[in-house]
Amino acid sequence: MKKLISLVIVLAMVLSMVSFASAEEWKFERKIELVCPWGLGGGADSTLRPLATLLQQKLGVPVEVRNETGGSGVNGIEYTYKQPADGYTFMLGTQSLFIQDMSDNTSMDFKTEFECIDVLVHSINMLAGSTKKMNEYGIKNFSDLKAYVAEHPWEVSVAMLTAVGVDGMCFEIATEGLDVNAVAYEGGSQVNADMAGGHVDLAVGGYDDMSGLIESGDIMPLLMFCEHRVSIFDSCECTAEVGINSFAGPWRGLFAKKGTPQGAIDTLVAAIEECRQDPVWQEFIHNAAYDEREVPAPGEATKQFVWQEYKDLRDYMFEQETLEKDYEDLK
Repeated sequence: MKKLISLVIVLAMVLSMVSFASAEEWKFERKIELVCPWGLGGGADSTLRPLATLLQQKLGVPVEVRNETGGSGVNGIEYTYKQPADGYTFMLGTQSLFIQDMSDNTSMDFKTEFECIDVLVHSINMLAGSTKKMNEYGIKNFSDLKAYVAEHPWEVSVAMLTAVGVDGMCFEIATEGLDVNAVAYEGGSQVNADMAGGHVDLAVGGYDDMSGLIESGDIMPLLMFCEHRVSIFDSCECTAEVGINSFAGPWRGLFAKKGTPQGAIDTLVAAIEECRQDPVWQEFIHNAAYDEREVPAPGEATKQFVWQEYKDLRDYMFEQETLEKDYEDLK
């Protein structure tokens, strides 16, 4: 019996060493493709491109960003799913892909067929106002906005790309008890244009997507969905100080298709972690206010983080009666 136990232990150690060696010895030999399910110039695309450049330098092979747009991210999922799980195709993902999954808009169970291998950035959502309209209304901050809306119900408009998801949750929580008009939009570029022109009063979105319009003076932040004031724009109120229990913000991570060699995943993640220390990446995340929040470490911390994000969105969609596909471990 003791000999049998000893044999089992030895075999386990050998298998462990083989697994470790395969991860250590993996070397990329051709082009790596990073799929972006959204278009050029957006927050997702702008996150991938500087990372791709740095990864190419560190891995010694071409790293190409491929934009597969359409279907609110679904086309990118489907394209990636059709590629072989050989370690040369990865995809950028956000919480919005979880929503598409639980809305039953994907041909597979995204939650089980894809794994988030590393969270790259965690952005901060904000409620922003058209500078032109806010000056007209005499609004300088979120407290002013609440007072104005109370006296002028249904006069203030809010641009909405989707009523479901992180932006929708932020909008609903921030405007609870306030009579405002939600206006549906199909694209972020049109929202920004109408905000700058004063054709819509407010919008909810990531600081990174709106920072250019803040710098130009066309829009003004009114409320940051954060536990503290954002250092890059510390004059703006945050949800914590105005008594709003909401700190949701979009995050972006790299996903691998189920079956991708662990060696490829480990090697890529190790290179990403090296990129985090590069001055080019650090300047990028500071300018986009991505350094205001820590991201989970790769491995178990990332798995737990992603599960909790799925759980929170699942519960929100259930309450909104928009949940079409459920998972047992999220109930």
